[in-house]
Amino acid sequence: MVTAMIVKVTDEPKARTRRKTYHYIREGNILRHISKYALKETKSGDEKAWKITYDVPMGSIERKEVYEFSFTNSGGFRVSKYPSSEICKEKDRRYESVSIAELQILEFEVENNEVSMFVEEIKKFYAPMINDVNNFKAKVGMDHILTSQRVMDYLKDIKYGLAASLCNWPEGARLKSLEQVSKLLHQLWTLKMFHEAVNVIKVEGSWHTEQGSKFPASTFVDNKDRYWTCWFEPQKIQEAPPNYAGPLTPLFEGRIVWKRPDILISKGKYRTLIDAPKFDILIECKNLPFNYWWDNGKVVRNQLLPYKELFNPETIIIASLKSIPDWAKDSLEKEGFIIVDEFYPGGKGTVEFKNIIGG
Repeated sequence: MVTAMIVKVTDEPKARTRRKTYHYIREGNILRHISKYALKETKSGDEKAWKITYDVPMGSIERKEVYEFSFTNSGGFRVSKYPSSEICKEKDRRYESVSIAELQILEFEVENNEVSMFVEEIKKFYAPMINDVNNFKAKVGMDHILTSQRVMDYLKDIKYGLAASLCNWPEGARLKSLEQVSKLLHQLWTLKMFHEAVNVIKVEGSWHTEQGSKFPASTFVDNKDRYWTCWFEPQKIQEAPPNYAGPLTPLFEGRIVWKRPDILISKGKYRTLIDAPKFDILIECKNLPFNYWWDNGKVVRNQLLPYKELFNPETIIIASLKSIPDWAKDSLEKEGFIIVDEFYPGGKGTVEFKNIIGG
């Protein structure tokens, strides 16, 4: 009796750095996760870092190509491949880099309907946003946009960005990646829309959209020779005001508040967040459907009203990619928020947004 040869293939979904590794088998133009071939899987490690080793019959992947998707300790993304005959080698595998052109013809096998629908939304709504941002960058002469690694993957090429999201496993990890990057892409596009709404003439340097930074994401001049300073997810940690009724952070002792709005804007040129004497506009971006973030109205008292109290902007705009029910709009407007929904390239919200900002 001949025993089928078993090979061990190890994914690393979580390390103590940003390192991750996933393996896929190419079936025609479909990439199928290695777990689909495994007879057994073994998890090792702890809740902070773990690996999963799959016992795979060699016969099930023989004469096929193995695609390895990996993220470096610093978050960089790379894709390589090798013949399945090399899979038993721990060293000196015949790796070959996978080009973006090759990724264009490949599709990940997706079995989760929510992930499939999100991928279609990326193509429908976010691909035009990516084109808009890249065209804007070229138009104003920015050398680069410093943002998260995953957003830069999408700005480089949407299929490359999708590969960096969909290579995650299992399906829940894919969904989490898509949600995170789509949120940032919508915010980045909104930042672009603000620049255009006030008729930007010149951006000083390039965009540095570092989350939580006290330094500006963008400083620019409009066609009226006015300076504007924009922050991208700036964070504010302070003692709660006397009448503050919002949530407190459990990370510190005492009544401490920690909030990070999406986009904060001041007229004038300022080096840091604390240098600005006041904030003119706060924009909170909502890219997911209304029922995902409304939370029975808790978003108002837990997020939006605290923004008003801590930053005291003249104007707060809720910019939603999806539609918002009229009753919720009425409720938000009574609290002093300006609502712009269907805010995406070609959506009715783009005209409303420009009228609000430019008016």
